Amino acid sequence: MQIKNELRKKYKEIRKNVENRNEKNTLINDFLCNSDCFKNCDTVLFYAALSDEVNLDFSIKYAIDNNKKVALPVCIDNNGKMQYYYINSLNDIEIASFGVREPDVNKCKEVDDFSKSICIVPAIAYDKFGYRLGYGKGYYDRFLSAYHGICIGVQYDELVCDKLFIDKYDVPVDYIITQNGVFSTKLGGKNG
Repeated sequence: MQIKNELRKKYKEIRKNVENRNEKNTLINDFLCNSDCFKNCDTVLFYAALSDEVNLDFSIKYAIDNNKKVALPVCIDNNGKMQYYYINSLNDIEIASFGVREPDVNKCKEVDDFSKSICIVPAIAYDKFGYRLGYGKGYYDRFLSAYHGICIGVQYDELVCDKLFIDKYDVPVDYIITQNGVFSTKLGGKNG
């Protein structure tokens, strides 16, 4: 755990200092929206970015405008339980605890069918095998362990390393999208 905490600190500092962030966000959004995985799915499970994460608001709007179902996660409890809720626009999002943007559960419907969906997964950093360094609460690892769709990590290229320290609960993504393109991970393998 100490190793992961040190890595989190290191990569958060790198992420805070990413240059040309807006241009890189635009490229990442373009690669995502033009990927076969995105084109062939019915539902996209997004996340609402924190201030220095890859911002996917463009892709969220694009998906909605192109008649895809769009959902964002809500952290249900402190034990790592997370559920997705459909949104019809970015106006369905509110600021929740810790400044995280989440769907308003009072007006959004919970997702109960994950078929033909892809999941866009945030991280502090990724390695080339698709493993992610998350925030340490286990929300995504718990969700992804039961999710059978294609998982896509999005990240700035500066935050993709050769190998991260992993443990038995870590679940790799199938693809990583950076400002330099779409890359299949070495351990992913779902067809997309």
